[in-house]
Amino acid sequence: MKDNIVELFFDQVKRTPYSIALIHGDRSLSYVELCRQVQATAAYYSRKGVIKGMRVLVFVPMSIRLYQTILALFSLGATVVFVDEWANQSRLEKALQVVDIDAIIAPRKFLFLTYIVRCFRKIPLKLSAPKKMTFKAHTYTTVQSNTTALITFTTGSTGLPKAANRTHLFLWEQFRILKSEIGANPNEKCVSTLPIVLLSILATGATGVIADYNQKKPHKINATRILDFLHQEKVELLIASPYFVQQLAISNSMNLPHLRKILTGGAPVFSHVASKIDAAFPNSKNTIAYGSTEAEPISTIDMSELVDQHAAMDHGLAVGVPHAEVEIKIIKITSEPIVLDGAGWDDWIVSDGQLGEIIVSGPHVLDAYYNSKEAFKMNKIYDSGVIWHRTGDSGRLINNMLYLSGRCSSLIEDKSGYISQFLVEDQLSQLDSVKIGTITRIGKKLHLFIELEKDANRNEAEREIKTLEINYDELNILSKIPRDPRHYSKIEYSKLT
Repeated sequence: MKDNIVELFFDQVKRTPYSIALIHGDRSLSYVELCRQVQATAAYYSRKGVIKGMRVLVFVPMSIRLYQTILALFSLGATVVFVDEWANQSRLEKALQVVDIDAIIAPRKFLFLTYIVRCFRKIPLKLSAPKKMTFKAHTYTTVQSNTTALITFTTGSTGLPKAANRTHLFLWEQFRILKSEIGANPNEKCVSTLPIVLLSILATGATGVIADYNQKKPHKINATRILDFLHQEKVELLIASPYFVQQLAISNSMNLPHLRKILTGGAPVFSHVASKIDAAFPNSKNTIAYGSTEAEPISTIDMSELVDQHAAMDHGLAVGVPHAEVEIKIIKITSEPIVLDGAGWDDWIVSDGQLGEIIVSGPHVLDAYYNSKEAFKMNKIYDSGVIWHRTGDSGRLINNMLYLSGRCSSLIEDKSGYISQFLVEDQLSQLDSVKIGTITRIGKKLHLFIELEKDANRNEAEREIKTLEINYDELNILSKIPRDPRHYSKIEYSKLT
């Protein structure tokens, strides 16, 4: 293993210099051309004052420029602070409360706002990506493997977001695991709507293809245009959110013979959705990855296997066999920090098959947050040199198959145990009249919230809901169920009450 994560890219340039690295619109760059752009960009930012150890906020839309910027900063030994394109001003302000920023790189029109909005004024160095550059060779800076390379933020909707401290060593391990899961071959074309995942493609010799897709408005995807694009570009790999893939499946009316693999994750994929995707893309291997910012992936499952496992939904949603390099424990559910005492795990581990919180450890499991002792205390467990990550997800491990029951915080306690919002959502989503729905407790009452399909009505929905074994007090029909801004795949429960 080397030190600076950017070495993976430079090594790949030596192996496949003339293969296409990135395509965006009518522009494409070979690996050697992108390498020259990265070196020129690094030299430019170096002249502007960016040095090793600086924390640089990168707020650049998904584009070729984004990747030449990130790789250039890595090569300088700077820390890239990455905030998703969909982030609003409030989220940016919260992120800046967690991480002190030394410089910002953004489009010129955004830089204008940094002089007006108070939280951005204190950033000393404000830069935009250069339009024209003269090539100047720049050798990458050597850093220690435990140096922070990348800071990204969790998608929590309340309080300060947790800042994931991704060191160079962590990124090496994560790339190694993702490389085997993605399975991209040299010269294959890969479309990914996930910016950091697409970055890893640039160390495989494959071609990263940036689709015409508005990251800020995922629900307004033009599925037909995306499908035409996949067909014209002869794309072999697609890595995207469940909502994105589902919309393509609903709209697909063509054969995509070149598409050999779909990988999705970041939100639950229920059996009936997996069945639709498999039917729409019969020539590809369709896989779901379960994981999070801190541990990606934890497990994977083929969509066809998920459909076969649906009979076991009483256990939860099957998310596959844990990855070979991940250790998993199921522990008692608590909202309090966990500090092991002399009894070790004896007081925490639940019986086989019992519901509890999923915790994980492994080489690609994040072991620290940036500038947040409180986040570490609440989300990590220290055990004799090993750091375990608390996923916050509830589930069971039965015969080495992991079953998910939703967030621990979303479980609803009743006399018989817990009501899983997750399982209720699966039941509701299979009704013809319901587009999406969930259950939650408000005061002492259980409320069902549903969003109807376009041509459905309340009476039809009520008739179908009566066929399910769901106990509730009130039914609420909303024109739109609020969903997360990143993938538009998860329900934002806090906005329902």
